[in-house]
Amino acid sequence: MTLDRPAAAPQADPARAERILAAARELLLAWGYKRVTVDEIARRARIGKGTVYLHWKTKQLLFAELLRRELHEELGAFAAEITDDPAAALPGRVVREIFLQQTRNPVTRAIHAGDSEILGALAVTSAGRPVIRELGFHALLARLVEVWRTHGLMAVTVPAADQIYTIDAVLTGFITGGLAVPGEGFRPDRRADLLGGTIKAALETSAAPDEAALRAVARDVLAALGAARDALVT
Repeated sequence: MTLDRPAAAPQADPARAERILAAARELLLAWGYKRVTVDEIARRARIGKGTVYLHWKTKQLLFAELLRRELHEELGAFAAEITDDPAAALPGRVVREIFLQQTRNPVTRAIHAGDSEILGALAVTSAGRPVIRELGFHALLARLVEVWRTHGLMAVTVPAADQIYTIDAVLTGFITGGLAVPGEGFRPDRRADLLGGTIKAALETSAAPDEAALRAVARDVLAALGAARDALVT
C-alpha cells in the first residue's frame, strides 16, 4: 500500500468523490479490501468505472484516501469533545475517548487493530509498517505524551518512550479484546471506563490540575490534534 497523496484531477467533482468513498466504505466493511473491485465500487456509486479513475488512479490510492478521511473525522470528533470539556484532555480521558471512537466506527477500529480481514493489503504499508503508524497516530501519541509531561500530568522520571509504549499496548489490547476473557462480555462504555482507569492509575500523576491548568492542557492537546488532522489532508 502507498499513502502518497495524488494531485487532484482537474475533472474531479467533490460530490461525486464523496459518493465513491461512501461506496468504497460500504464494500470494504461488507467484503474486505481484497474482494472489492473498482467495477463494484463504480456500480455501487452509480457511475462508470472510468469515472472512478478520474479521482484516483488505483484502487489502493482510493482506499488510502478513505482511511485518511476516517481518521481525520475521528480526530475531529475527539477535538470537539475536548472543546466542550477541557478535562477530556487528561491522559485517561483521551485514551478512553479514542477507544470509544473505535466502538462507533468499524473502519477506524480496523485501522487501529491492523485487521487484515477487513484491510487486507492496506493493513501494512509497502515499507512494512502498520498503516496506523503511517497515518501519523504514533507521532500524535508521542506529541500528546510530551504535552502531558510538560504540564506535569505524567512523571518525567520515567522515559517518555515507556509511557508511549504503555498507552499503545494497553489501548490495542482493549480494542482487539482479551483471549481468556473476551471483551464482548463487557459493554463498550464499561470497557472504556476500565481502560481510562488503567491509564490514569498507571501513568497520571496524583496532582489534580485546577481549571486554568486544564484549559492550558486542552489548548496544547487541541493544537496537537489540529496538526495531526492537517497532516492527513495536505
